[in-house]
Amino acid sequence: MPELFHVKPPGEILQVGESRLHVLAEGDGPVVVLCGGLAGNWFDWDDCARHLQSDHTVVRFDRPGFGLSEPSSEVPTVRGEAQRIRDVLDTLGLTGPAVVVGHSIAGFYAEGFARLFPDRAAGMLLLDSSAEKEPKRLFPRDLLLIASRAAAASFSTTGLQRLLGTTTRKILNQSVPPSGSSEATLEWVRKIYREPHYLEAAMIEYVAYTDMALELTALRRSSKHPLPDIDLSVVAAHTGHTTPWSIAWMAKQQKLATYLGGSFHVLRPAHHHAMIDQPEELANLIRRLTQPNPRE
Repeated sequence: MPELFHVKPPGEILQVGESRLHVLAEGDGPVVVLCGGLAGNWFDWDDCARHLQSDHTVVRFDRPGFGLSEPSSEVPTVRGEAQRIRDVLDTLGLTGPAVVVGHSIAGFYAEGFARLFPDRAAGMLLLDSSAEKEPKRLFPRDLLLIASRAAAASFSTTGLQRLLGTTTRKILNQSVPPSGSSEATLEWVRKIYREPHYLEAAMIEYVAYTDMALELTALRRSSKHPLPDIDLSVVAAHTGHTTPWSIAWMAKQQKLATYLGGSFHVLRPAHHHAMIDQPEELANLIRRLTQPNPRE
């Protein structure tokens, strides 16, 4: 079977600010932006996007170094990623308000977007979102960044990344689409997870997590950046098996919903990448944020 990267990928490669990003905009109607979590790729949202694009304009993009976007040396920040969401929309000519969906660490970015650009936020959904208040860092960030880049280079040059890349995805992402993974998706996984810059970008975003959690906490405390009066939902994934960890996680997600003044929903059975496990159910929850009077 020929390598999939010889086939034209979906979407476009666009100049967005200082970066060349892989961007998809499909459908017509209210604008919804789907933002993947740590090291997320566009295809993680394929089924959810398909359910939405019949009556929505669905925007997806790969952050630098992920998916088919070009790598960057920048270290992500909440402000920078919120700005990137706005820049993607502006590049597409979608200058009105949008509902932003943030999965995992991208929950930071979605909330940052709403606080920093309130006139552009129509609603927000946080999917199994990172929910930290004041995490502690054990080692200096600059040291961790150096170590991360060195480790990524080592894994690449020794061939370990190429050997273990797809296996690592299976371990970290146990979600399976209702109809099974397409051969196209499996081919993209085999290609992308073996890219040296992909591993480096993932490790750098992970290192930046603590600083971004603290940055969001500062935004929340600032009188200059209140959360706008928008409809928002916090959605938690539950495998269906009750464990001490799942109980604690549900409580954490519900507490986040209460703090933000939003509704709380649980998708089950679903793993952390619930948009893969339960795409139609998630699409329906997103759709509620774009309908008139969703609070009623």
